[in-house]
Amino acid sequence: METTVKIPNREIALAAFDRLRREKRKDAALRLAGCMIRGTYISLGIGDTDWEIDTALHKCGGEPKTGYGHMAHFHFDGETEMETEKYERLKEENG
Repeated sequence: METTVKIPNREIALAAFDRLRREKRKDAALRLAGCMIRGTYISLGIGDTDWEIDTALHKCGGEPKTGYGHMAHFHFDGETEMETEKYERLKEENG
């Protein structure tokens, strides 16, 4: 029987920020950080910077929710449920 944990989305966003920073993706890292400071979510469209943020969030376990058209939103005040093994693996990869 697999166990799951609930991870705060803000923790996932911080891991994505660190990943973007390490990969020298300054524009994406700054945009994500700005949204984390100013608000409770980030809206992602179809541009290169948004794609980099979306990819980093996914690599860190986040799942931005698709909205209208080509927009996706990731709420920092929510939680993401995932298997404990997956969470431990992501922590090793990102940490």
